[in-house]
Amino acid sequence: MLRYLLKMCDLCPMISSEQYALADVAALLGRSKEEILTEWRTRASVLLRDLHLDKPTITDHLPDVVSEIIRDLVLGRDGALSAEQILGSPPAHGVQRFYDGLDLGEVVAEYNLLRIAFTTVAERHDHYVVGDTARIINHRIDEAVRMAVKAFAAQEALIRKEKEDEHLAFIAHDLRTPLNAASLVVDELRLSLDEKSLGETGNLFEILHRNIRRVEDLVKRVLEINARAAVGSSFTPERRTFELWPLVQRLILDLRSVASKHDITVINEIPHDLLVFADAGLISQVFQNLLGNAFKYASSGQVVVSAGDGNGDVTCLVRDNGAGIPLEMLSNVFDKLTTDPDKEGTGLGLAIVKQIVEAHGGTVSAESTHGSGATFTFTIPTPKKS
Repeated sequence: MLRYLLKMCDLCPMISSEQYALADVAALLGRSKEEILTEWRTRASVLLRDLHLDKPTITDHLPDVVSEIIRDLVLGRDGALSAEQILGSPPAHGVQRFYDGLDLGEVVAEYNLLRIAFTTVAERHDHYVVGDTARIINHRIDEAVRMAVKAFAAQEALIRKEKEDEHLAFIAHDLRTPLNAASLVVDELRLSLDEKSLGETGNLFEILHRNIRRVEDLVKRVLEINARAAVGSSFTPERRTFELWPLVQRLILDLRSVASKHDITVINEIPHDLLVFADAGLISQVFQNLLGNAFKYASSGQVVVSAGDGNGDVTCLVRDNGAGIPLEMLSNVFDKLTTDPDKEGTGLGLAIVKQIVEAHGGTVSAESTHGSGATFTFTIPTPKKS
């Protein structure tokens, strides 16, 4: 170690005071802003190339930070942050990088590449980033990293909370149909019993209805609180191969009481041998919401469910002969919170359909002639054979 220190001391005279004095290095770096940016951009492009970002997305965030660092070096600031930097580019950069798909490590690495760019350019011109120069640059970058990471983490937490709220709202929405079916089944059971049998049941039906209403009130409260959560995919399909006809037939039987209440006939025309590769529970939600939507418009009518495969997809249809969708609603019928003012609803059912289908890699569409019914179509991609 002593020998190493002596050797370094021998080298010290080779570095002139102008090569590391703050004013001289600041002047050099001030003339070399574009060179610093080019050096950083080259290194950042390598770091971020696996993300397949376009060039402006890679390069348009840190130039402001470079300008601020150079300005503070020229002014000889002793580590004090400018108001522009505190309120400006680092927080915006952190949020942008969250949406660009970077992780926190990559955000920090970008700023560390900025340190390297300053040092590399200075040494290229026979100057050295040491002493006050190094302290100011490092302080600026350390604070920028802190602010960018804080903004990144805050945005990540916000999106996570919004998705949790949205998912809770979606679950609550999809509980409404089976709860309604259960309530109607209870009514059917009570009507099927004679007075003697009813007397033997005591207040059993009253208890059932009271508890169903309690759950319905809880569901309504959840929807009121969480229905306006930001849109984002809350579904991750767990795919398997299954027959589609029995899944839909079971759902039709479960919703028979709801269909009967509206005097609707539901017909299952799906081929018995049709296979799909999808998340059975999520696809059941799709059909449940489409049937529930059809029941609103097809009172005393007919709803037909059909499907077929071809062109690499399974195409499913739910069509009714009801009143149809108002023309002004048709273009945004799958948008969240879009509701028909003449019909009861939360505006979530078809938004859930769209998100589930798109989470499977499929598409969804709606066609309608007002007064002549509506047809909802969605696709489920068939896995490619290897």
